[in-house]
Amino acid sequence: MELKEIKQQLTINQVLSHYRLKPDKNHRLLCPFHPDKTPSLQIYPATNTYCCFSSNCHAGTGDAIQFIQLKENCNKHEALVKATALLNDNTITTVQPATAKLFIESAPLEKIAVVTKLFKYFAKALPLTKKGVDYLEGRAINYKQHEAGYNSGDWHHKLNELHFLKRCEQYGLLKSKPAGGYSVWAKECIIFPLKNQEEKIISLYGRSTTNDKEQRHFYLQNREGLYPGYPALTTKQLILTESIIDAASLLQQQTITEQYTVLSLYGTNGLTEEHTKAITALPQLEEIIFMLDADEAGEAATAKHTVTLKQILPEVKISKVTLPSGEDINSVLQNHDDATVLQHLIDNRTDFLFSIENKKESAEATATAALAPLVKLDVTNAELLVYDNCQLRIEIWGGIKITGLDRMKVTLKVQHKTKQLLPIRDTLDLYSRNQTEQLIQTISESFDCNIKQTETTISELTNELENYRIKKIEALQPKQETKNELTAAQRQAAINELKKEKLLERHNKMIGLTGIVGEEKNRVIAYLVYTMRKQQNPLHVMFLGASGSGKTYLQEKISELIPDEDKMEITQITENALYYFKQEELKNKLIIFEDLDGALSVFYPMRELQTKKKISKTVTLKDSKGNLKTITIVVEGPVCISGCTTKEKLYEDNANRCILLYIDMSRDQDKKIMEYHAALESGDIDQEREQQYKELFKNIQRVLRPIQVNNPYSKFITLPEAVFKPRRTITLLRGFIKAIAFYHQYQREVKKDRHGQLYIDVTYEDIEQGFYYMKDVLFSKSDELTKATREFLEGLKQLSKQTGSDTFNAKAIREQLRMNPGNMKRYLAELVRYGYIKANGNRYRKGSYEYSIVKMDEYEALKSQIEQHLQGILQAIRQQSDTVKDHITKIISSSVVQ
Repeated sequence: MELKEIKQQLTINQVLSHYRLKPDKNHRLLCPFHPDKTPSLQIYPATNTYCCFSSNCHAGTGDAIQFIQLKENCNKHEALVKATALLNDNTITTVQPATAKLFIESAPLEKIAVVTKLFKYFAKALPLTKKGVDYLEGRAINYKQHEAGYNSGDWHHKLNELHFLKRCEQYGLLKSKPAGGYSVWAKECIIFPLKNQEEKIISLYGRSTTNDKEQRHFYLQNREGLYPGYPALTTKQLILTESIIDAASLLQQQTITEQYTVLSLYGTNGLTEEHTKAITALPQLEEIIFMLDADEAGEAATAKHTVTLKQILPEVKISKVTLPSGEDINSVLQNHDDATVLQHLIDNRTDFLFSIENKKESAEATATAALAPLVKLDVTNAELLVYDNCQLRIEIWGGIKITGLDRMKVTLKVQHKTKQLLPIRDTLDLYSRNQTEQLIQTISESFDCNIKQTETTISELTNELENYRIKKIEALQPKQETKNELTAAQRQAAINELKKEKLLERHNKMIGLTGIVGEEKNRVIAYLVYTMRKQQNPLHVMFLGASGSGKTYLQEKISELIPDEDKMEITQITENALYYFKQEELKNKLIIFEDLDGALSVFYPMRELQTKKKISKTVTLKDSKGNLKTITIVVEGPVCISGCTTKEKLYEDNANRCILLYIDMSRDQDKKIMEYHAALESGDIDQEREQQYKELFKNIQRVLRPIQVNNPYSKFITLPEAVFKPRRTITLLRGFIKAIAFYHQYQREVKKDRHGQLYIDVTYEDIEQGFYYMKDVLFSKSDELTKATREFLEGLKQLSKQTGSDTFNAKAIREQLRMNPGNMKRYLAELVRYGYIKANGNRYRKGSYEYSIVKMDEYEALKSQIEQHLQGILQAIRQQSDTVKDHITKIISSSVVQ
């Protein structure tokens, strides 16, 4: 039977069954090739392959034949014989050769005793070694505050007990030389202890004091233990650093250690399985704080590890400390006399926002892609590139930098696909001839490969990486924006729609057919505000409502009626982000903030864009000769800004510039929404029809032209005295009336002023419709109470009418209105403070307060006052309009008589 036939007929599950190994429902099991406490061996029945994802295992990836080969510890020919026997239902005879095992399990206690004894020797040597002390002081590390030692490299002459040296050789602390003597692990290094869960020293880490470029980090084989140790079970906030030196820099700051627990990773790719287990075992953990180096590798590692930990701990908050560019924790400590700078950086950390589902799918796709043979560079994961030429599998950890085309510095992990040998890891510049030749020589000697073939492989890898880098650079180049050009039929259909009678009433109903339930006034107001982005003086809108009221949903659904090229949706934005758009990139754009809490840092430039219609920032840059020069960055508007919040009072300065739309919280609206969702789930809603209406509205927006709008009746439009902050409110009211006229531009006569500027006029009907839609907005602008407090007060009035009682206690109010006690207490206090209700009773007796409403009809009086004021304006405009018409009629009549 040929090899191909054996592989086709023998499944991986048959082999597992023979060895009495049973995967779980996710096709995972405890790896039989290394000590495994959690399932790390993944089975892929579709391809009859396996993969062990543990860093402590050399089983790697393989098929059913390789599994037998590893399990029986035999060569490939013997594995094929055993596979054939298994296919013929013969019993596979397990041969136990006298050779060494795949791994050696030493007695843990013995290793702990050896490394503990040696570390104590190193710890005593450090204060006596000027070289070690000077190195730590140069890095602003006080060795007296840490468990640290120094390895001068001659300890084996003093601790020369035969049994002890044998164990040190076994654990990798010593290596015998062919000519006699030993090579010493981590010579001339600062030594830090790595501890297990019982706080015992299980391994060591060495940091070179002489080499800061190439081999500077030293770990013992089968790296174990954590620094400074396993986090305490009471840990609530955990800081993860990139290196042990960085962790030590934080540990000597008492203000930090009092609040946070510090744990060191082992480099950018050093979040090990042991780290993960230790972190997931913390029952009170609330936040993980990444404080990695401020370079490309650190940023990439932060993003990668964040996804890993978020999948395991979805409820834990993950944040990031931003260090100065190009620096790490220790360099910050060295460059600042005041160590509190580290505390300041931690206090100003930012939260991570990302989609777990998308990252998870990407990770799974990468893991699946790792199993299939690749014929070229696999760039599925930008941080883990894979080159596979059937014999060698080369992984590029951390990806490649796109800056500096004169070099190609990479971190490689090279594995032989058929030989079970330890992988080769190296960091080098592929454009350096000496470094490349040394890598080729190492691969050829370690894997017994043909040196010419290896040279060809590295050359092909370099070419693939060059092509990949060029593509990445090209992808970052700004692309020419493509505008959606309407066909003649689409354009005519949109214009015809804008010419129809009762336009706003008709389009309000059509907006409802796009999936927006209820909110008849709010949806029209928001839509017209968004339309005004095309004008020189746009409007702005803010949606207000309690959490879960649907304000973000309403904003999102209305924004779907605006063309994609005219809007920008933002979840979170950094402080200076608005200044670095192109000068006209934001011009006439709709900027949508899903939640204004995510835009706190840009409130000032946002207000400037709203008011001055441009923002500027003066910065200092270096020219090509290195000279400093000052330049001013200018970003021009106008823009239309839309946002959602629950905190009207907190954002009052921004709210003053916006039309405030309060979400309908009535039970009737709840019923409409639930009925719509029921129809949607049952398939009664024609979603394709909804999409057609959305496309029609987008085309309508595309045919609207910027044009000046004049309001000949502007002097008649005034505000009632009850309106707070009338200067901005009158601007919003008149602006909205212009928005209605602008939307009717295809129904208006286009005129030309004395300067040749085209314009259209506001009509009486525009003002009448403007008052109709803006009436509730004016009510809210005239009410000193917030919307929520006002609704609570009106609820009390309604309750008073129903019960016939003039007074209420807190218990009765809560039971009748079914309110949260905290909200009710806040509303009552606000109403008492403003004098809308009175509190009678003894405040020292619990529950003895009786509340009474001071004036039942105050809100109706306010609304009546505003209503009468608006009607008076309409009447004055109507009279003015009639007078003008009569005058024109007389002129025409006299002209006819003559």
